[in-house]
Amino acid sequence: MLLLLLLMLAVMGLGWSAPARAAVLVEQAQLTLALRGQAPADPQKPQTVTLPYHWDQRQGAVDGEARFSFEIPADDPTTPVALFVPRVGNSFRVSVNGQELTRFGAFPPGPYDDASFAPQYFVLPASGSASPQRVEIVIAAQAARQGGLSPVVAGREAEIRPLYERALFWQISGGRFITIVSGVLGALSLLVWLRQRESIYLYYGLGELFWSLQTARVLFTHAPLPWPWWGVLPLAAFQAAVPLVCRFALAVVGRDDTPLARLLGLMAWLAPVVAGLGIMVPWLWLMPLWQGLNLAAGLAMTVVVVRVALRSAVLEHRVLGLAVLLIVLCAARDIWVMRTSPQAYEMVPWIRFAWVGFAISLAWVIAERMRKDARAMVEMNVTLEAELAERNSALEASFVREREGEKARGALEERQRLVQDLHDGLGGQLVGLLRMAQQPGAAREDVTLHLRDAVDQLKLTVDAMHADEGDVASTLGSVRYRLGPRLQAAGIDLHWNVSRLPMMTGWSSRESHQLQMLLFEAFANMMAHSAATRASLTARLVPVGGADGATGEAIEVRLCDNGCGFDANARFAGRGLTNMRARAAALGCTLTLCSQPGETSLCLHLVVSAAMVPKLEP
Repeated sequence: MLLLLLLMLAVMGLGWSAPARAAVLVEQAQLTLALRGQAPADPQKPQTVTLPYHWDQRQGAVDGEARFSFEIPADDPTTPVALFVPRVGNSFRVSVNGQELTRFGAFPPGPYDDASFAPQYFVLPASGSASPQRVEIVIAAQAARQGGLSPVVAGREAEIRPLYERALFWQISGGRFITIVSGVLGALSLLVWLRQRESIYLYYGLGELFWSLQTARVLFTHAPLPWPWWGVLPLAAFQAAVPLVCRFALAVVGRDDTPLARLLGLMAWLAPVVAGLGIMVPWLWLMPLWQGLNLAAGLAMTVVVVRVALRSAVLEHRVLGLAVLLIVLCAARDIWVMRTSPQAYEMVPWIRFAWVGFAISLAWVIAERMRKDARAMVEMNVTLEAELAERNSALEASFVREREGEKARGALEERQRLVQDLHDGLGGQLVGLLRMAQQPGAAREDVTLHLRDAVDQLKLTVDAMHADEGDVASTLGSVRYRLGPRLQAAGIDLHWNVSRLPMMTGWSSRESHQLQMLLFEAFANMMAHSAATRASLTARLVPVGGADGATGEAIEVRLCDNGCGFDANARFAGRGLTNMRARAAALGCTLTLCSQPGETSLCLHLVVSAAMVPKLEP
């Protein structure tokens, strides 16, 4: 990067030394002034002045006109003479031997007229005589607008044209290139800042955009804004760009929270005020003072950055240190030449072109930081993914253990409930049988019947413990399997009709056991009291309506027989029916019992809250 910039400066040096090879270099002229608000000078007594003539330095905060007269010797009266003027403005008029050759802008200059930054090229007609040609260049200048006249180079077109084209390349094409590069880099940096909100991208982006704006001034001879706004805007952009980029450099090396960084931030905020005072008042003395403050702050920043770069092993710090050192040296050279050299008006600033390398270096620093940040982000993501995978595995293992433990606890609690049911139901029944068997004269048939009931209850309880939770069809099938032989022995022909039924969500073995015991109670009463010869059990899915008008589904279990019947109201307080109603309430279902001679029916409605895949009957 440094070699590239040195090569650029060497080429620029060749371009600046080119006028020395010209045929005639006009460095003195006769000057006649006409200052606004003052009587015109005596035209018979012009002053001899040395070019370049910088209006702001010579006349200060005064508007006016200046007439420069000089002679061009005619080596060949038949050959046209070319003139190359590096800078002239703000408006100008060129005359040869009293005849106007060309002009630019109004007198005094209009608000949009400003030719003071563009090189000019004129071709004088052949004089036809050996006498020198008298050339007059009249300029109209405004205070703080950088008007004036540079030395004039005269000679043959073949000699002068390359000088003009070289100056046009460096001044206009070079300025256009710098404007585009700085604008693009600044815009990209601001786009990054909008995404990441890091101050270094904001400092660099604004600094580059402001530098692009101030460089764009050299591209216009007809300004896009009227004077003085076209003077204030580029100058404010220049005065703000320097402290912003300096603060960016401090931020890169970790010195953004220092008094120097805060001073640079304050200078960036004050730049529009200083530019307005320097152009619109105009306080011309304020600009050198502000430039000196910029130089002092830049040198202090350079010391900080270079010290960090020398002590740091980070490549971006070293590249930044070299770039900062180079740009500050170029800026110091330009300020020195502008303050001390008589050729300051026609000088092409080194900092304008050195800024390109500086901007590219800073862009590389940003790109390197982004690359490191991206790599660190990738590493963090990999680490985070590994940690998340490990934590996810641990959570899954913990969840599996918890689920297995919950399952085991649920099974244990279910067994404990079944044991309690056995104790309360079957246990009491067995105790009663024991007492019955111990009584003298107890009927063997009664004891046998009660023992069979106890055995069947025990088997149904075991079936409930191993049945699928919520499978109503399997629960009904278990009752049929256990009580079928007893019904056949009692002379009862059982017709079985169980349709496709859904699973009951939220059911456990306790609910299955309650349904089995309810049906067992009903079948036991049928065999003991009904004298029936035929019975039927039907189970199907039926629609039901809610109180709010919504519709749902329920499993209807209906048990019918052709027995003698009984008075349901008279036996309402009976133990068997009471037990069945208690079990129905525990299931959350409705129980309807109807009986008359020759027909008794028991109907259960189990509301299906959330049906799953229907289950075929066993």
